[in-house]
Amino acid sequence: MDHYFLKLSWKNIWRNRRRTLLTINAIGFGVMALVALYNYYDGFHDQVIQNVIRYQSGHLLVTAPSYHTRMATNLVVTDPGPVDQWLATQEPVKAFSHRILVQGLVSTAQGSANIVFAGIEPEREKEVTRFAGNMVQGSYFGDTQQKSILLGSELAHLLQAEIGSKVVALTQGVDGSIGNELFFVGGIFETHSDFDKNMAFIRIQDARQLLSLSESAVHQIAIVLAGEEYLTAVQDQFLKTFSHSSSELQMLNWKEVQKPLMAMIELNKSANRLLMFIIIFVAALGIANSILMSILERTREFGVMLAIGTTKKEVVKMVIMETLLLSLVGVALGNLLGALVTQFFHYYGFDLAWLSSQKLVVQGTIIQTVSYPAIQWRNSLLISGIVFILSLIVSFIPIRHVSQLNPVKALRAI
Repeated sequence: MDHYFLKLSWKNIWRNRRRTLLTINAIGFGVMALVALYNYYDGFHDQVIQNVIRYQSGHLLVTAPSYHTRMATNLVVTDPGPVDQWLATQEPVKAFSHRILVQGLVSTAQGSANIVFAGIEPEREKEVTRFAGNMVQGSYFGDTQQKSILLGSELAHLLQAEIGSKVVALTQGVDGSIGNELFFVGGIFETHSDFDKNMAFIRIQDARQLLSLSESAVHQIAIVLAGEEYLTAVQDQFLKTFSHSSSELQMLNWKEVQKPLMAMIELNKSANRLLMFIIIFVAALGIANSILMSILERTREFGVMLAIGTTKKEVVKMVIMETLLLSLVGVALGNLLGALVTQFFHYYGFDLAWLSSQKLVVQGTIIQTVSYPAIQWRNSLLISGIVFILSLIVSFIPIRHVSQLNPVKALRAI
């Protein structure tokens, strides 16, 4: 009986090919748009997160308690040795690096600017962040004989500094003294972000001297993991291992460090969900309209079926099957087209720059407008499931009409 109703329902939906094709196209286009958009947004969000991880915080940061909120130069990890030894034994830890961050003034004879000096370990930092690959002039701490400083391209332009130029760094030490050091520009980097105008890199030992810090003190230990799936496990293990040092150490994951960015992503996802429901609801109304028109045209036919012994339950079952078949064909077509569109932009990229006349920056980090989405089958399953559910819900009106049919009156219908 089920096979019979399936064949009958399939024939019924093609009795009016034009209406059926329009309905399938509406469903297919809606599903295609949503699958492609969701895949794009997932790729876009992942790209933003990876940029933040590999240019700023890493996956994890070890600092003194409250350093992240206060950013006070005297809040240091005085002895990072035990943490270094522990990190070296953790298999998920891919790389880690020490940092000292301090706000100060950098100046040349041609100008000055208020920036953040980042004292780093060049070789270790190269494994944690991508700044070493963004050098456009000079080298990444290639000269070990002099105090080198790396400037961003916009900052170098403001200071009219070139490779080899002398610059003076001025800041306040932790002991209240004035830190004043002479550096030589060893390299210029360009990241197309706010870093290019408000950050400079120096060696970590020079930063300690500038701030009058002890020989081993650091502000941050930035950690990069083999994958984000290890984030919670490493953080939990750290808390267990260093629970006795809770007054001296804390470990934050990138989500805790980048709360404004996470809020922006969640807001974007909420807007996407609203858009998804609007598009799917419009497609579902198209299904309801198609089924209702089909039922109204076949009122006499249903009357004959009821008169010869077909039960109302069986007629309703047939209408539900027609609804599901329409949805199935439309959803299959939409998923196929959505996968093809996603695959196309996965190779060639999708650039949103034409929608904006200015740089998109969040928390000082530029949001790259070119994204390379990848097929995410969970998006297809989610969208397909919602389409089927909404299709059944909106088809309640035509189904109710069938369930209330009177065979005698239906036979008299024109």
